[in-house]
Amino acid sequence: MVGVLFLLPSIVFMMIGSVIHIALPGTEELGRLLGPLLLFVLGGTLFVLAAGGILVGRGLLKHEAWARGVALVLSVLAIFHPPFGTALGIYTLWVLLSGNAGMEYARLASAS
Repeated sequence: MVGVLFLLPSIVFMMIGSVIHIALPGTEELGRLLGPLLLFVLGGTLFVLAAGGILVGRGLLKHEAWARGVALVLSVLAIFHPPFGTALGIYTLWVLLSGNAGMEYARLASAS
């Protein structure tokens, strides 16, 4: 879910970063070069996070063995993105770490 939330801002940042040099007034070359580059790198980073989140979600749905560990790592990172990332990160940790969740997921992954 966090992957989908990051997808739209990443595309917006990359689009703005690719055309902002047209709208930047002045002759400051560093600003005209650094501004679009910074926006594009920020958008690209968010896009990589979004793609990773979507792939992990797909892996969880298909009960892939690797997906649970990666989802735990991404949920810890999502906690630092309030308000939705925090809520989703805590919920993911709660679901994937509760009771017999590890053994149950391993059973489902081996059955697939």
